[in-house]
This record gives sequence, C-alpha cells and structure tokens, in this order.
Amino acid sequence: MPLSPNFSASQNSGLPNVINLTDTSTGSDTSITKRRIYLLQANGQYLVPSGTTTNYIEWNITNVNTREPLSIQLNVLEKDAALSITVQWLTSSNVVIESKTTSYAFTAYSETFYYGLTQDQIANPLLVSATDWYENKMILRVEIDSANQAIIFASDIFSAQAALDRASYIIENSNYYF
Repeated sequence: MPLSPNFSASQNSGLPNVINLTDTSTGSDTSITKRRIYLLQANGQYLVPSGTTTNYIEWNITNVNTREPLSIQLNVLEKDAALSITVQWLTSSNVVIESKTTSYAFTAYSETFYYGLTQDQIANPLLVSATDWYENKMILRVEIDSANQAIIFASDIFSAQAALDRASYIIENSNYYF
C-alpha cells in the first residue's frame, strides 16, 4: 500500500518550549529515506532550532520499512505560537514523494499561566472580588480560545497569532491585571 502521509503535533505543559511531532502515516514507500519539517510562522518567517542554517528541520529515517523514528521533539518555542507545519517525505536524492501541511496553535505557555490563576483563585477565593481580576482572567481565556478556534475553524495562523500575542501581553504585564 502506498504511503498516505499524515502527522500530529502536540505540546506538554511541563515543556511548553517543545513541539512533539509524530508521523502517523499509513502504508509505506521504501524509497523514502528522510523527512523535512517546515514551521511557518504568521509573520512569514520559518522557525528552526538555534544553530540551524536552513529554513527546515531534518527528520531522518533510520528504518525505511517502519519510518522510524516516528516521533521527534523540537525545542523551538519561546512563547505561544500559531504555526503552519509542513512535513515532506523525501528520497535520498531530496525528491519530495509526499507532503502534508496542517496548522496548529501551541498554547502551553498561556494555558500554564491560566492554570496558575486557577490555583491562585482556589488558594484565595476573595480574588474574584478584586476589581477586574476575574474579568481579566476571562479575557485571557477568550484569547486562548480565539487562537484555537481560528485554527480549528479556518487554519488561520494570522488571527490565531494575534490572539496569542494579546494573551502574551496580558501574561507579560500580569502585575497590572492580577
């Protein structure tokens, strides 16, 4: 059965700087010997790990029958980001056999901060009585949800990044909001 390209991307709240990418393709093509990952940001720039001289990340295949390794961790995020991710499956001669592009909103930085607010609220229930505290918490939630909705509904990394930037602003200036 020929290769049907697919992949998934995720984050872990404990490592918000890392994107976990997993090759979930079905089928096989033994002419495919490597993959390339392109992480396109909303500003049109490609995101790559420090020290990378190309606009893509190499994802080598050590077993052509199983496409191993199936997962890779990319330490590339300094803040939340909306990305259009393209994975290419290539031959040893760099001929692209298959390609797939999917958009994602990586929100672990904001979600971690938001959970911290929830913990603060449990520790001090009177916080919700404070001027604007609860309202600002809800604004942060709306921005996170807006980013996710922009991706899910329209694969719109531009609107998603704008929402994430607004959430980051609240977090970076949290002493004024909370």
